[in-house]
Amino acid sequence: MMVPLNSSQPTSFPVEPSAGLDARFCEVMDAAPVMIWVSGIDKRCLWFNRPWLNFTGRDILEEVGDGWAEGVHPEDLDRCLKTYVHHFDARLDFRMEYRLRRHDQTYRWIDDTGIARYAPDGSFLGYIGSCTDVNEHKEIQSELRTRLSEIDGLTRRARAAELQISKRTAELAHLNRFNLAGELTATIAHELNQPLAAILTNSETAIALLDSSPPNVEELSEILNDIRRDDERASEVLKRVRRFLKKAPFARKDENVNQIVQDTVGLLSRLAASRETDLATETASGELLVNFDQPQLQQVIINLILNAMDAMSSVPASNRKITISTTRVENSADIIVSDTGAGISADIVQLVFEPFFSTKPEGMGMGLSIVRTIVEANGGQIWTEGKAGNGAVFHIRLPLSGT
Repeated sequence: MMVPLNSSQPTSFPVEPSAGLDARFCEVMDAAPVMIWVSGIDKRCLWFNRPWLNFTGRDILEEVGDGWAEGVHPEDLDRCLKTYVHHFDARLDFRMEYRLRRHDQTYRWIDDTGIARYAPDGSFLGYIGSCTDVNEHKEIQSELRTRLSEIDGLTRRARAAELQISKRTAELAHLNRFNLAGELTATIAHELNQPLAAILTNSETAIALLDSSPPNVEELSEILNDIRRDDERASEVLKRVRRFLKKAPFARKDENVNQIVQDTVGLLSRLAASRETDLATETASGELLVNFDQPQLQQVIINLILNAMDAMSSVPASNRKITISTTRVENSADIIVSDTGAGISADIVQLVFEPFFSTKPEGMGMGLSIVRTIVEANGGQIWTEGKAGNGAVFHIRLPLSGT
């Protein structure tokens, strides 16, 4: 006889008193919200409560003994029996999961916990187990694993894309530095020309002194020292250019913002003079150390200064001024580049950092886009402000080292 779902029919049947079960026990267990089974000392099941029978849709006489095993999924049965027998023989509590066939012939995941039963005198009576339907939980876990796997795949692809973007950014930045170097050719040539001209003059003087009789050794020594110093000056110029143009991965380290600003202004001073532009600095006292790639920070400042020079091309020479200032703002260092040019109108202020946007007829619109990419890649922020006719102000904010 099948037990109807939600039947009020009792599940009790003749059970040996030695099994430790009575009518009151069965009545209480029938009211439990979980499925319960009881086995005897021979490992065979003696009793199942109503929630179990309602779940399987089977009569208790079909379930007792080894009948319950007919409802266990074939793929889980062997593992399930081995777990049960092993713990039973060792008198150990156990917990296992397996799929059990429901009354609608679908398999559901069950969480089954078994505990050894003992009589008041300590004699072993068998096991009692409680089971919970955890199918929804397993489905959620499976769905979660699927989603986590998808997220992991997306994360890996995002990291690969990030590396690719970083590589392309470095290449763009490198090309941009070559473009800047083209504009700085006159300045570089001037910086090299001064020490080389001094070396030539001192060399000619040294030759003349060597022809004298007797040669003035003391004066020759001073001239040779001058030649060495001028050679070091020329070498330093070449090193600076090489560092600026070097194609290398980002190499962030602690750099003094004030020093980089001063070096950059020194590099651009002759170009500024040729464009009749006053280039001034207002640096904060002490060091402002930031963790940044030095050639790239210099590249950012050069880009902003050259943009400012271009913006003031229509301004009378007497009014052309660019100021590069640095200041500490809490745990950040600010670099501010301001000019006295035409300024930026409100309708384009949000567009100036976008790729391919340019107000210059011949401009490609990549300079400020690369500037923003470099600043953000080094953990900083950049923004601009200014009203049309009152000049432009560009702010770079970088976290101080150690913050």
